Amino acid sequence: MNDEHQGFKPAEVAMWLLGIILTIQLGWLAYSLGQGIANQPFPEGRGAGASMAAVTETDAQPANGQQLFVGNCGGCHGAAGEGGVGPNLQTAAGWTLAEFTQATLHGVTPDGRELATVMPHFADTGLDGAPAEDAQLEAIHNYLQTLY
Repeated sequence: MNDEHQGFKPAEVAMWLLGIILTIQLGWLAYSLGQGIANQPFPEGRGAGASMAAVTETDAQPANGQQLFVGNCGGCHGAAGEGGVGPNLQTAAGWTLAEFTQATLHGVTPDGRELATVMPHFADTGLDGAPAEDAQLEAIHNYLQTLY
């Protein structure tokens, strides 16, 4: 006769169910509180009368190379281009803007080598969810050059 216990004890099942219920309730509470805060009007004088306006070409701020680099490149290449999942970018810092643009948009280095498949082709994916612009690529290239 085998005395080994098979399955969970009733107390173990009860603890798991309690944990699941508490997790669901905590999530619902956090969601409800967030909705309540989001739906509150601004106090008098704080945000009252604020309006949204489309950014026009003359209102647009110049591209911030550091922000673009951190948001689009730093996750793989490191915050300072030192390497990580992707390689160190010291060599890329020496490329011309045209060479850097070709590599960034299409994944092809100046010597014709294709970059690893993990490297996004930003011509397809865009930067920050929008099509990559020349000014953004130039800003990233300029920032990269300041790192080395």
